[in-house]
Amino acid sequence: MTARIIDGRALAAEIRASLPPRIERLTEHHAAPHLVAIRAGDDPASGLYTQSQARACAKAGIRFSEEVLPPSPDTETVVERLQKLNRAPEVTGIILIKPMGDAVDFAMLRATISPAKDVEGVSPQNAGLLGLSATVLHPCTAEAAVEAAVSTGVDLTGKHVVMVGKSDTVGVPLALLALQRWATTTVCHHKTADLREQTSRADVLFVATGRPGLITGDMVKPGAIVVDIGINRVERTDADGQVRTVTVGDADFESVSKSASWITPVPGGVGPMTVAVLLRNTVVAAERLFAIAEHA
Repeated sequence: MTARIIDGRALAAEIRASLPPRIERLTEHHAAPHLVAIRAGDDPASGLYTQSQARACAKAGIRFSEEVLPPSPDTETVVERLQKLNRAPEVTGIILIKPMGDAVDFAMLRATISPAKDVEGVSPQNAGLLGLSATVLHPCTAEAAVEAAVSTGVDLTGKHVVMVGKSDTVGVPLALLALQRWATTTVCHHKTADLREQTSRADVLFVATGRPGLITGDMVKPGAIVVDIGINRVERTDADGQVRTVTVGDADFESVSKSASWITPVPGGVGPMTVAVLLRNTVVAAERLFAIAEHA
């Protein structure tokens, strides 16, 4: 068996293609989506990340701006900036860019973001409502991963879904999203006694641990769908002896693709979809804020 590839770039393009008519309608009503990123000013990686977000927004027709704070700001400084953005009617989406330094209480920052503008779905209120199956803005990566699996045509109803990874932004919300689709869900982590026993029973296997090659072919049920959310930079030696840094997932693609029926590549799988879902969440947030203002 050779797994078929879940093309995240193509799926992301479909999501993006659905947005222009919605953005045009909002713009006509003077409610154009406006995404604001907050970051500390001393981290080059976060600067590059916001540049990539800016490019994605520009292609979609979404206004993007960034608030650059002093290096290593304190929690109070960031909270004040967030509260200002919460009150700004022209701002419809807010994202926080890590790192911000050790002096910042990130949990408090997440709690400060207005749930209506929390386009990454990380605020405690949105997280709690997700657990109640309410309609909220979902964490982008979790939503993207579930959509990647469903794109294969699988109905998650009654399927055994295994999520390897219990982070509060990916693993836990993904498990809840699978439960909403009536899957039987198991969440595993680094203290799971026999990981192979759990993963080998999965009809749909998600993995997000940051451990390259954690999942191997012998850990996968024949015919399972594998959605690899991991992004790891590792060194590999080419046939010509050159050492190169490459991006890989948490699953050993070569062996897993011989057991699975479908698999996401890394890169080109969940990553592009996550960006597309962020854009869609930004549009959804603007639509909901416009509806509130329209009926106020």
